[in-house]
Amino acid sequence: MDPYILKTLNEERRARRAAVLVTDLGDGRDRIVREGDHVAGDLGAAIANAFRTGNSRSVEAEGRTFFLNAHLPRPRLVVIGAVHISQALAPMARIAGYPVEIIDPRTAFATPERFPDVALNAEWPEDVLKRAPLDSYTALAAVTHDPKIDDFALKAALDARCFY
Repeated sequence: MDPYILKTLNEERRARRAAVLVTDLGDGRDRIVREGDHVAGDLGAAIANAFRTGNSRSVEAEGRTFFLNAHLPRPRLVVIGAVHISQALAPMARIAGYPVEIIDPRTAFATPERFPDVALNAEWPEDVLKRAPLDSYTALAAVTHDPKIDDFALKAALDARCFY
């Protein structure tokens, strides 16, 4: 693989941006297609399907055979509120394979004793989400029922098109 392609692919992965590595199996040439890039025809439809499903596979398009290697960010769960619901939700999400992050500015609730082995931010969601923005591969659960804490995160989730 071309080192530039590998570097670009790694940059996309670090930034939590989806990309598909398209390899022409006839001549071995690679290119990266980022989510949102326009690719026409049958190949474009196959790439769109790879973004939607996360499945890597070979496809026939335009008289050629391509291998589409989908690189999607790992889904994650961000929970707004270190409340009793979060104490049950975090272990279930981890069992399901989701990395979990809990955000709550109330330091009486957001403690490592209440949430062992969970990424915990005892800060306002506005501050945390500026550093680590939500994306379409993120599920957000806002469970404080306090608009001062939940509302910014809910708006950010809608703007980022979080999947939940």
